[in-house]
Amino acid sequence: MTHSGWRDRLVPPAAGWLLVSAVLLGLAFPPFHLVLPSFTAFVPLLVWIAERPAGWEGLRQARQGGLFVGLLYGTIIYYGLVVALLVHSPLAALAFLAPVLAIATLISLVALATGAARTKLGWPIWLAFPVFWTAYEWFRAYLPGFSFPWMQLGDSLTGYPQLVGAADVVGSRGLSLWLALANSLLATALIAWRRGGWTLRVIRPLVAFLVVLAAPIGYSIVRWNSIELRPVARATVIQPSVPQHVKRDPQAAADSAVRATETLLGRLGLESQPGGTDLLILPETVFPAYIEALPSLDHPGRPDLEAWVAGVARRLDAPVLYGALGAADRGSGSFDRFNSAFLVNAAGNRVGRYDKQYLVPVVERVPILDLIVPGKRPGAAGFGRGSDAAPMRIEAGSFGVMICYESIYARIGRQYRREGADFLVNITNDAWFGRQAGWTHSSFLWQHPAHLVMRAIESRVGIARSGNTGISQAVDPLGRTSHTTELFAAAAFVAELHTTDGQTPYVRYGDVAGWTSMLVALACLGLLGHEWRASRRAGPSA
Repeated sequence: MTHSGWRDRLVPPAAGWLLVSAVLLGLAFPPFHLVLPSFTAFVPLLVWIAERPAGWEGLRQARQGGLFVGLLYGTIIYYGLVVALLVHSPLAALAFLAPVLAIATLISLVALATGAARTKLGWPIWLAFPVFWTAYEWFRAYLPGFSFPWMQLGDSLTGYPQLVGAADVVGSRGLSLWLALANSLLATALIAWRRGGWTLRVIRPLVAFLVVLAAPIGYSIVRWNSIELRPVARATVIQPSVPQHVKRDPQAAADSAVRATETLLGRLGLESQPGGTDLLILPETVFPAYIEALPSLDHPGRPDLEAWVAGVARRLDAPVLYGALGAADRGSGSFDRFNSAFLVNAAGNRVGRYDKQYLVPVVERVPILDLIVPGKRPGAAGFGRGSDAAPMRIEAGSFGVMICYESIYARIGRQYRREGADFLVNITNDAWFGRQAGWTHSSFLWQHPAHLVMRAIESRVGIARSGNTGISQAVDPLGRTSHTTELFAAAAFVAELHTTDGQTPYVRYGDVAGWTSMLVALACLGLLGHEWRASRRAGPSA
């Protein structure tokens, strides 16, 4: 067999390239979290794009290939939405299909734009693809009303924090740009090898790949060994593990949470240790009830639950942060509803409240139902959006609160850090993403907490996570996790959180990689538009 013959046998059929890319992308993210796919997953897709025929037919095929990869990749990553919501409504299928179709469509446009920039403008793949991929992620993260930056490419390496310390300079999307560039350089080398064997056209991108790989990892290793951490607070995290079907009954859920918390506090023995904790953290909607009174609706609130929390705070001589439903009485029998976190000081007085700003589509904000229900009543669909909040302050320091999937938004952690937060707290209820039986556990259970590794590294702060059914854990400013709990089991721990002094480049300057890629992508699209109009004027022969 000739050299070119056995080389061609290494290449799968056209659809095989696409299938390999989609599967590798799935393996890069939790719960698999393999490291090599992060650097290689896009290589088959890019080789496939490069080998499409010239002209508009090739670009059409590039778009179709990107759509295929996007559909399969989106299904692997987001199938947890079906597990989370199907038990509540058959409409959950729409909540799954909508983001998968949207992401697949955007990825198909990335493939189309990459192919067009390469064939019409002469841009190399190693330039075009990283720009368009990072611009796509920026668009997905900032699209008003529909932003959903869940598990972007940079987040695939959260299982290896020692490799991604550069996130404190460029953020998660900067790491996406880095990984897309690494994939593109490998693809460039493979394309050249297939066309002519080992030549300088192969060696140059391989050398560039090694340089691109080494620079951020080298910075990360230096950072890992040089950053000085200082303790800031001892946080006690409670995981009551109240099943989702119990939480549908507010009274039963509150009773279960109180019993579990008292039992777990007894195991920790904190009441016999003065100063044993600086902050007690209970999860999101640990009480799925309106704590505050709503006079215009004759709703008394839940003074009994407030009294219990105040008693716990006084017994521990420490503040308590807990999740419940917040409300703002608008009078005339209507009110605004919020997913809130309340802070009670060591004396038992409520001293802070944070209302969730980034609401889960469909689950927490349903615009159609908001129109049908003109004045909300307790239990009506739709949440209000909280305003920007300053960090909460306790004696040990100040901290920012992220409720549920707010942890996927880098800008909220950055905002808290800019306003002086020493550490972050994430309270959540991931009981949506599975049940006690292991076969019901969706990948969301591992994907959701993984985002906190990026938030910790970007701002160099410690983070405590309290999940109703897990995973609960602590993360240090280097991105190392500890005190990780088992899923769907009651658990509690006391963790010493650490922080650092000063602000990182990412905190100071933000998502430079994201918006720069978006500007370059728009400029490229403008040039492609000009090229297309010129070809139209030149006629069919052009």
